[in-house]
Amino acid sequence: MTLGGTRWWSTFRPAWRPRNPVVLPIEMLLATLVYAGFQLSTGMVGDTRDELLGNPLLVAASIAALLAMTAVTCVRRRFPVSSYLTVVAISVALILVLPDRTLGFTPLYWFAIAALAIRVTGVRLFAPIALGLTLEILVSVDTRLSFPDAAAGPGGTIGVVAEQVANLAINYTVLVALGKYIARNRAQELESEAALDRAESEHRERLDAAVHNERRAMARELHDVAAHHLTGMLISAKASKTLIATDPDQARELLTGAIGHGQRTLDSLRQIVGILRPGNLVDSAPQPMISDIPELIEQSAISFASIDIDITGQTAEIDSGVQLTCYRVVQEALSNARRHAPRCAVRVQVTELSSTIEVTVANTVETGSSVQSDSQGQGFGIPGMRERAALLGGTLDAALSADESTWTVHARLPIGGKISQLRQASA
Repeated sequence: MTLGGTRWWSTFRPAWRPRNPVVLPIEMLLATLVYAGFQLSTGMVGDTRDELLGNPLLVAASIAALLAMTAVTCVRRRFPVSSYLTVVAISVALILVLPDRTLGFTPLYWFAIAALAIRVTGVRLFAPIALGLTLEILVSVDTRLSFPDAAAGPGGTIGVVAEQVANLAINYTVLVALGKYIARNRAQELESEAALDRAESEHRERLDAAVHNERRAMARELHDVAAHHLTGMLISAKASKTLIATDPDQARELLTGAIGHGQRTLDSLRQIVGILRPGNLVDSAPQPMISDIPELIEQSAISFASIDIDITGQTAEIDSGVQLTCYRVVQEALSNARRHAPRCAVRVQVTELSSTIEVTVANTVETGSSVQSDSQGQGFGIPGMRERAALLGGTLDAALSADESTWTVHARLPIGGKISQLRQASA
Protein backbone atom coordinates (compact mmCIF):
# COMPACT_ATOMS: atom_id res chain seq x y z
CA MET A 1 0.00 0.00 0.00
CA THR A 2 1.22 3.47 -0.81
CA LEU A 3 0.16 7.01 0.04
CA GLY A 4 1.03 9.58 -2.62
CA GLY A 5 3.75 7.31 -3.95
CA THR A 6 5.23 6.73 -0.47
CA ARG A 7 4.79 3.62 1.60
CA TRP A 8 2.45 4.31 4.47
CA TRP A 9 4.86 2.99 7.12
CA SER A 10 7.59 5.41 5.99
CA THR A 11 5.38 8.23 7.31
CA PHE A 12 5.18 6.58 10.73
CA ARG A 13 7.70 7.60 13.39
CA PRO A 14 7.62 6.68 17.06
CA ALA A 15 7.40 9.57 19.51
CA TRP A 16 11.02 9.02 20.60
CA ARG A 17 12.36 9.14 17.07
CA PRO A 18 11.48 12.50 15.46
CA ARG A 19 12.61 13.32 11.93
CA ASN A 20 14.29 16.57 12.99
CA PRO A 21 17.35 16.03 15.23
CA VAL A 22 16.78 19.43 16.89
CA VAL A 23 13.48 18.43 18.54
CA LEU A 24 14.80 16.32 21.41
CA PRO A 25 17.70 18.66 22.36
CA ILE A 26 15.29 21.58 22.65
CA GLU A 27 12.98 19.45 24.79
CA MET A 28 15.96 18.51 26.97
CA LEU A 29 16.93 22.19 27.27
CA LEU A 30 13.43 23.05 28.48
CA ALA A 31 13.55 20.12 30.90
CA THR A 32 16.93 21.39 32.18
CA LEU A 33 15.54 24.85 32.83
CA VAL A 34 12.50 23.43 34.60
CA TYR A 35 14.67 21.09 36.66
CA ALA A 36 17.06 23.89 37.65
CA GLY A 37 14.15 26.15 38.54
CA PHE A 38 12.66 23.42 40.70
CA GLN A 39 15.96 22.88 42.53
CA LEU A 40 16.41 26.58 43.19
CA SER A 41 12.82 27.27 44.22
CA THR A 42 12.55 24.32 46.63
CA GLY A 43 15.88 24.91 48.37
CA MET A 44 17.35 21.59 47.24
CA VAL A 45 20.64 23.39 46.62
CA GLY A 46 20.65 25.48 49.77
CA ASP A 47 21.41 29.19 49.39
CA THR A 48 22.64 28.82 45.82
CA ARG A 49 19.68 30.79 44.46
CA ASP A 50 20.71 33.96 46.26
CA GLU A 51 24.32 33.49 45.21
CA LEU A 52 23.32 33.07 41.54
CA LEU A 53 20.99 36.06 41.60
CA GLY A 54 23.82 38.13 42.96
CA ASN A 55 26.11 37.12 40.11
CA PRO A 56 24.46 37.91 36.71
CA LEU A 57 27.68 37.08 34.87
CA LEU A 58 27.59 33.51 36.23
CA VAL A 59 23.92 33.15 35.23
CA ALA A 60 24.71 34.36 31.70
CA ALA A 61 27.66 31.97 31.45
CA SER A 62 25.49 29.08 32.64
CA ILE A 63 22.79 29.84 30.07
CA ALA A 64 25.44 30.10 27.34
CA ALA A 65 26.82 26.73 28.41
CA LEU A 66 23.35 25.15 28.23
CA LEU A 67 22.78 26.59 24.75
CA ALA A 68 26.16 25.23 23.66
CA MET A 69 25.25 21.79 25.01
CA THR A 70 21.95 21.95 23.11
CA ALA A 71 23.73 22.93 19.89
CA VAL A 72 26.29 20.12 19.98
CA THR A 73 23.58 17.60 20.88
CA CYS A 74 21.77 18.53 17.66
CA VAL A 75 24.61 16.97 15.63
CA ARG A 76 24.67 13.76 17.68
CA ARG A 77 23.52 11.67 14.70
CA ARG A 78 26.55 12.57 12.55
CA PHE A 79 29.13 13.00 15.35
CA PRO A 80 27.91 10.95 18.34
CA VAL A 81 31.27 10.63 20.11
CA SER A 82 32.35 14.25 19.63
CA SER A 83 28.92 15.47 20.70
CA TYR A 84 29.03 13.40 23.88
CA LEU A 85 32.57 14.44 24.86
CA THR A 86 31.73 18.12 24.32
CA VAL A 87 28.68 17.82 26.56
CA VAL A 88 30.80 16.13 29.22
CA ALA A 89 33.41 18.91 29.05
CA ILE A 90 30.74 21.61 29.41
CA SER A 91 29.10 19.70 32.27
CA VAL A 92 32.43 19.44 34.10
CA ALA A 93 32.94 23.18 33.66
CA LEU A 94 29.47 23.87 35.08
CA ILE A 95 30.16 21.63 38.07
CA LEU A 96 33.37 23.54 38.77
CA VAL A 97 31.93 27.07 38.49
CA LEU A 98 28.42 26.66 39.91
CA PRO A 99 27.91 27.10 43.65
CA ASP A 100 26.33 23.66 43.91
CA ARG A 101 27.70 20.76 41.84
CA THR A 102 24.30 19.09 41.40
CA LEU A 103 23.29 21.92 39.08
CA GLY A 104 25.90 20.66 36.61
CA PHE A 105 24.11 17.34 36.17
CA THR A 106 21.38 18.28 33.70
CA PRO A 107 18.87 16.39 31.50
CA LEU A 108 21.01 17.47 28.55
CA TYR A 109 23.95 15.65 30.10
CA TRP A 110 21.88 12.50 30.73
CA PHE A 111 20.46 12.63 27.21
CA ALA A 112 23.98 12.81 25.72
CA ILE A 113 24.92 9.55 27.47
CA ALA A 114 21.83 7.73 26.19
CA ALA A 115 22.24 9.18 22.68
CA LEU A 116 25.81 7.89 22.51
CA ALA A 117 24.70 4.41 23.58
CA ILE A 118 22.02 4.41 20.87
CA ARG A 119 24.43 5.04 18.00
CA VAL A 120 27.78 3.43 18.81
CA THR A 121 28.96 0.10 20.17
CA GLY A 122 32.16 -1.57 21.30
CA VAL A 123 35.30 0.49 21.91
CA ARG A 124 33.71 3.62 20.38
CA LEU A 125 31.10 3.45 23.14
CA PHE A 126 33.02 2.30 26.21
CA ALA A 127 36.17 4.42 25.71
CA PRO A 128 34.27 7.78 25.73
CA ILE A 129 31.99 6.53 28.51
CA ALA A 130 34.99 5.54 30.63
CA LEU A 131 36.64 8.91 30.00
CA GLY A 132 33.49 10.85 30.85
CA LEU A 133 32.82 8.76 33.95
CA THR A 134 36.39 9.24 35.18
CA LEU A 135 36.19 13.01 34.76
CA GLU A 136 32.84 13.15 36.53
CA ILE A 137 34.18 11.08 39.43
CA LEU A 138 37.31 13.22 39.84
CA VAL A 139 35.38 16.48 39.75
CA SER A 140 32.60 15.21 42.01
CA VAL A 141 34.99 13.80 44.60
CA ASP A 142 37.18 16.92 44.56
CA THR A 143 34.13 19.15 44.91
CA ARG A 144 32.68 17.04 47.69
CA LEU A 145 35.94 16.91 49.65
CA SER A 146 36.34 20.67 49.37
CA PHE A 147 33.47 21.20 51.81
CA PRO A 148 34.37 21.40 55.49
CA ASP A 149 33.85 18.17 57.43
CA ALA A 150 33.05 16.37 54.15
CA ALA A 151 35.28 13.46 55.16
CA ALA A 152 34.00 13.30 58.70
CA GLY A 153 31.19 10.89 57.86
CA PRO A 154 31.28 7.07 57.89
CA GLY A 155 34.32 5.78 56.07
CA GLY A 156 35.99 9.17 55.84
CA THR A 157 37.56 10.12 52.56
CA ILE A 158 37.30 6.56 51.24
CA GLY A 159 33.58 6.57 51.99
CA VAL A 160 33.08 9.83 50.07
CA VAL A 161 35.00 8.47 47.08
CA ALA A 162 33.09 5.18 47.14
CA GLU A 163 29.75 6.99 47.37
CA GLN A 164 30.52 9.22 44.37
CA VAL A 165 31.86 6.34 42.30
CA ALA A 166 28.81 4.20 43.05
CA ASN A 167 26.31 6.98 42.29
CA LEU A 168 27.90 7.94 38.98
CA ALA A 169 28.46 4.32 37.92
CA ILE A 170 24.79 3.54 38.56
CA ASN A 171 23.67 6.62 36.65
CA TYR A 172 25.86 5.78 33.67
CA THR A 173 24.76 2.13 33.70
CA VAL A 174 21.07 3.04 33.69
CA LEU A 175 21.48 5.61 30.90
CA VAL A 176 23.60 3.32 28.72
CA ALA A 177 21.10 0.49 29.24
CA LEU A 178 18.27 2.85 28.26
CA GLY A 179 20.13 3.83 25.09
CA LYS A 180 20.73 0.20 24.17
CA TYR A 181 17.06 -0.61 24.76
CA ILE A 182 16.00 2.19 22.41
CA ALA A 183 18.60 1.08 19.84
CA ARG A 184 17.24 -2.47 19.92
CA ASN A 185 13.67 -1.26 19.45
CA ARG A 186 14.75 0.87 16.51
CA ALA A 187 16.54 -2.09 14.93
CA GLN A 188 13.40 -4.19 15.33
CA GLU A 189 11.32 -1.42 13.78
CA LEU A 190 13.65 -1.18 10.78
CA GLU A 191 13.56 -4.94 10.41
CA SER A 192 9.74 -4.89 10.49
CA GLU A 193 9.68 -2.11 7.89
CA ALA A 194 12.01 -4.12 5.67
CA ALA A 195 9.82 -7.20 6.07
CA LEU A 196 6.71 -5.19 5.17
CA ASP A 197 8.56 -3.73 2.20
CA ARG A 198 9.52 -7.20 1.00
CA ALA A 199 5.98 -8.52 1.51
CA GLU A 200 4.46 -5.64 -0.45
CA SER A 201 7.00 -6.04 -3.26
CA GLU A 202 6.42 -9.77 -3.45
CA HIS A 203 2.64 -9.35 -3.49
CA ARG A 204 2.87 -6.68 -6.19
CA GLU A 205 5.17 -8.89 -8.25
CA ARG A 206 2.77 -11.84 -7.94
CA LEU A 207 -0.18 -9.64 -8.86
CA ASP A 208 1.62 -8.09 -11.83
CA ALA A 209 2.81 -11.50 -12.95
CA ALA A 210 -0.73 -12.93 -12.76
CA VAL A 211 -2.18 -10.07 -14.82
CA HIS A 212 0.70 -10.11 -17.29
CA ASN A 213 0.55 -13.87 -17.73
CA GLU A 214 -3.20 -13.75 -18.37
CA ARG A 215 -2.78 -11.06 -21.02
CA ARG A 216 0.14 -12.84 -22.65
CA ALA A 217 -1.64 -16.21 -22.63
CA MET A 218 -4.78 -14.65 -24.12
CA ALA A 219 -2.81 -12.94 -26.88
CA ARG A 220 -0.85 -16.12 -27.65
CA GLU A 221 -3.92 -18.34 -27.73
CA LEU A 222 -5.89 -15.89 -29.86
CA HIS A 223 -3.07 -15.81 -32.38
CA ASP A 224 -2.27 -19.52 -32.44
CA VAL A 225 -5.80 -20.93 -32.22
CA ALA A 226 -8.28 -18.37 -33.52
CA ALA A 227 -6.27 -16.50 -36.16
CA HIS A 228 -6.07 -19.54 -38.43
CA HIS A 229 -9.84 -20.06 -38.52
CA LEU A 230 -10.60 -16.34 -38.89
CA THR A 231 -8.21 -16.09 -41.82
CA GLY A 232 -9.90 -19.03 -43.55
CA MET A 233 -13.34 -17.57 -42.89
CA LEU A 234 -12.41 -14.19 -44.41
CA ILE A 235 -10.83 -15.78 -47.47
CA SER A 236 -13.90 -17.93 -48.10
CA ALA A 237 -16.28 -14.99 -47.60
CA LYS A 238 -14.35 -12.75 -50.04
CA ALA A 239 -14.20 -15.50 -52.64
CA SER A 240 -17.93 -16.16 -52.37
CA LYS A 241 -18.64 -12.47 -52.92
CA THR A 242 -16.75 -12.63 -56.22
CA LEU A 243 -18.46 -15.82 -57.40
CA ILE A 244 -22.00 -15.16 -56.21
CA ALA A 245 -23.12 -13.78 -59.60
CA THR A 246 -21.18 -16.11 -61.90
CA ASP A 247 -21.13 -19.38 -59.93
CA PRO A 248 -23.81 -19.45 -57.17
CA ASP A 249 -23.16 -23.10 -56.30
CA GLN A 250 -19.47 -22.47 -55.70
CA ALA A 251 -20.28 -19.32 -53.72
CA ARG A 252 -22.72 -21.31 -51.58
CA GLU A 253 -20.06 -23.91 -50.91
CA LEU A 254 -17.56 -21.24 -49.89
CA LEU A 255 -20.09 -19.64 -47.53
CA THR A 256 -20.73 -23.02 -45.94
CA GLY A 257 -17.00 -23.31 -45.33
CA ALA A 258 -16.90 -19.82 -43.82
CA ILE A 259 -19.68 -20.78 -41.43
CA GLY A 260 -17.69 -23.82 -40.39
CA HIS A 261 -14.62 -21.66 -39.76
CA GLY A 262 -16.74 -19.30 -37.66
CA GLN A 263 -18.09 -22.14 -35.53
CA ARG A 264 -14.62 -23.54 -34.95
CA THR A 265 -13.41 -20.05 -34.01
CA LEU A 266 -16.18 -19.75 -31.42
CA ASP A 267 -15.31 -23.16 -29.98
CA SER A 268 -11.63 -22.24 -29.82
CA LEU A 269 -12.32 -18.97 -28.04
CA ARG A 270 -14.39 -20.83 -25.47
CA GLN A 271 -11.51 -23.22 -24.89
CA ILE A 272 -9.07 -20.32 -24.42
CA VAL A 273 -10.92 -19.11 -21.33
CA GLY A 274 -10.54 -22.54 -19.77
CA ILE A 275 -6.82 -22.55 -20.58
CA LEU A 276 -6.28 -19.24 -18.80
CA ARG A 277 -7.77 -20.38 -15.50
CA PRO A 278 -5.40 -22.56 -13.41
CA GLY A 279 -6.89 -25.91 -12.47
CA ASN A 280 -9.56 -25.87 -15.20
CA LEU A 281 -9.49 -28.76 -17.59
CA VAL A 282 -9.32 -27.78 -21.22
CA ASP A 283 -12.27 -29.31 -23.05
CA SER A 284 -14.67 -28.44 -25.81
CA ALA A 285 -17.75 -28.11 -23.58
CA PRO A 286 -19.82 -24.93 -24.17
CA GLN A 287 -18.81 -22.05 -21.91
CA PRO A 288 -21.49 -20.55 -19.60
CA MET A 289 -23.50 -17.55 -20.74
CA ILE A 290 -25.90 -15.08 -19.10
CA SER A 291 -28.71 -17.58 -19.50
CA ASP A 292 -26.76 -19.93 -17.21
CA ILE A 293 -26.62 -17.42 -14.34
CA PRO A 294 -29.98 -18.55 -12.82
CA GLU A 295 -28.59 -22.09 -12.58
CA LEU A 296 -25.46 -20.69 -10.89
CA ILE A 297 -27.68 -18.81 -8.44
CA GLU A 298 -29.65 -21.95 -7.69
CA GLN A 299 -26.47 -23.91 -7.04
CA SER A 300 -25.16 -21.18 -4.71
CA ALA A 301 -28.39 -20.53 -2.80
CA ILE A 302 -27.52 -22.96 -0.01
CA SER A 303 -24.56 -20.77 1.04
CA PHE A 304 -26.56 -17.57 1.59
CA ALA A 305 -29.43 -16.41 3.76
CA SER A 306 -31.22 -15.19 0.64
CA ILE A 307 -30.32 -14.55 -2.97
CA ASP A 308 -32.34 -12.63 -5.57
CA ILE A 309 -31.75 -12.30 -9.31
CA ASP A 310 -33.01 -9.83 -11.89
CA ILE A 311 -32.03 -10.21 -15.58
CA THR A 312 -33.52 -7.73 -18.02
CA GLY A 313 -33.01 -7.27 -21.76
CA GLN A 314 -32.44 -9.50 -24.80
CA THR A 315 -29.19 -10.93 -23.56
CA ALA A 316 -29.24 -13.90 -25.92
CA GLU A 317 -28.13 -11.68 -28.81
CA ILE A 318 -25.08 -10.31 -26.98
CA ASP A 319 -21.59 -11.39 -28.04
CA SER A 320 -20.58 -14.67 -26.40
CA GLY A 321 -17.34 -13.18 -24.98
CA VAL A 322 -19.30 -10.46 -23.20
CA GLN A 323 -21.79 -13.00 -21.88
CA LEU A 324 -19.00 -15.19 -20.56
CA THR A 325 -17.44 -12.22 -18.75
CA CYS A 326 -20.82 -11.37 -17.16
CA TYR A 327 -21.14 -14.93 -15.95
CA ARG A 328 -17.60 -14.99 -14.53
CA VAL A 329 -18.08 -11.66 -12.73
CA VAL A 330 -21.21 -13.02 -11.01
CA GLN A 331 -19.43 -16.27 -10.22
CA GLU A 332 -16.38 -14.57 -8.69
CA ALA A 333 -18.51 -12.06 -6.75
CA LEU A 334 -20.57 -14.88 -5.23
CA SER A 335 -17.39 -16.77 -4.37
CA ASN A 336 -15.98 -13.64 -2.72
CA ALA A 337 -19.20 -13.13 -0.73
CA ARG A 338 -19.25 -16.78 0.32
CA ARG A 339 -15.64 -16.52 1.52
CA HIS A 340 -15.88 -13.23 3.42
CA ALA A 341 -19.57 -12.88 4.40
CA PRO A 342 -21.14 -16.35 4.72
CA ARG A 343 -24.92 -16.51 5.17
CA CYS A 344 -25.35 -12.95 3.88
CA ALA A 345 -28.15 -11.68 1.66
CA VAL A 346 -27.22 -11.27 -2.02
CA ARG A 347 -28.85 -9.52 -4.97
CA VAL A 348 -27.71 -10.08 -8.57
CA GLN A 349 -28.76 -7.75 -11.38
CA VAL A 350 -27.90 -8.04 -15.07
CA THR A 351 -29.28 -5.16 -17.14
CA GLU A 352 -28.96 -4.61 -20.88
CA LEU A 353 -28.89 -0.95 -21.89
CA SER A 354 -28.64 0.61 -25.34
CA SER A 355 -24.92 0.05 -25.81
CA THR A 356 -23.74 -1.54 -22.58
CA ILE A 357 -24.62 -4.31 -20.20
CA GLU A 358 -24.29 -3.80 -16.44
CA VAL A 359 -23.72 -6.50 -13.86
CA THR A 360 -24.22 -5.70 -10.17
CA VAL A 361 -23.72 -8.12 -7.29
CA ALA A 362 -24.43 -6.70 -3.83
CA ASN A 363 -24.20 -8.59 -0.54
CA THR A 364 -24.78 -7.52 3.03
CA VAL A 365 -21.81 -7.19 5.41
CA GLU A 366 -21.95 -7.80 9.12
CA THR A 367 -20.75 -4.95 11.35
CA GLY A 368 -17.10 -5.38 12.27
CA SER A 369 -16.38 -7.99 9.59
CA SER A 370 -13.36 -7.68 7.28
CA VAL A 371 -13.76 -5.80 4.04
CA GLN A 372 -14.12 -8.06 1.00
CA SER A 373 -10.98 -6.78 -0.68
CA ASP A 374 -9.24 -10.12 -1.15
CA SER A 375 -7.16 -9.39 1.96
CA GLN A 376 -6.96 -13.12 2.52
CA GLY A 377 -5.61 -15.72 0.20
CA GLN A 378 -3.93 -14.82 -3.06
CA GLY A 379 -5.83 -11.57 -3.52
CA PHE A 380 -6.30 -11.91 -7.32
CA GLY A 381 -10.12 -12.21 -7.46
CA ILE A 382 -11.05 -8.55 -7.88
CA PRO A 383 -7.99 -7.72 -10.08
CA GLY A 384 -8.91 -10.73 -12.23
CA MET A 385 -12.48 -9.45 -12.67
CA ARG A 386 -11.15 -6.01 -13.57
CA GLU A 387 -8.83 -7.58 -16.12
CA ARG A 388 -11.72 -9.46 -17.73
CA ALA A 389 -13.75 -6.26 -17.96
CA ALA A 390 -10.80 -4.26 -19.34
CA LEU A 391 -10.18 -6.96 -21.93
CA LEU A 392 -13.52 -6.04 -23.51
CA GLY A 393 -13.14 -2.28 -23.00
CA GLY A 394 -15.29 -2.19 -19.85
CA THR A 395 -14.82 -1.25 -16.22
CA LEU A 396 -15.36 -2.91 -12.86
CA ASP A 397 -15.62 -1.34 -9.41
CA ALA A 398 -15.82 -3.04 -6.02
CA ALA A 399 -16.39 -1.06 -2.84
CA LEU A 400 -18.09 -0.88 0.54
CA SER A 401 -21.13 1.36 0.88
CA ALA A 402 -20.95 4.59 2.90
CA ASP A 403 -22.74 3.00 5.87
CA GLU A 404 -20.49 -0.11 5.60
CA SER A 405 -23.51 -2.39 5.32
CA THR A 406 -23.18 -3.55 1.72
CA TRP A 407 -20.34 -4.71 -0.49
CA THR A 408 -21.03 -4.11 -4.18
CA VAL A 409 -19.33 -5.34 -7.33
CA HIS A 410 -20.42 -3.37 -10.40
CA ALA A 411 -19.26 -4.16 -13.94
CA ARG A 412 -20.10 -2.13 -17.05
CA LEU A 413 -19.32 -3.77 -20.39
CA PRO A 414 -19.85 -2.56 -23.95
CA ILE A 415 -22.14 -4.94 -25.82
CA GLY A 416 -19.75 -4.83 -28.77
CA GLY A 417 -16.61 -5.08 -26.65
CA LYS A 418 -13.47 -6.03 -28.56
CA ILE A 419 -10.24 -7.51 -27.30
CA SER A 420 -8.21 -4.90 -29.21
CA GLN A 421 -9.48 -2.23 -26.83
CA LEU A 422 -7.25 -3.67 -24.14
CA ARG A 423 -4.17 -2.69 -26.14
CA GLN A 424 -5.47 0.83 -26.58
CA ALA A 425 -6.03 1.16 -22.84
CA SER A 426 -2.55 -0.17 -22.10
CA ALA A 427 -0.77 2.12 -24.55
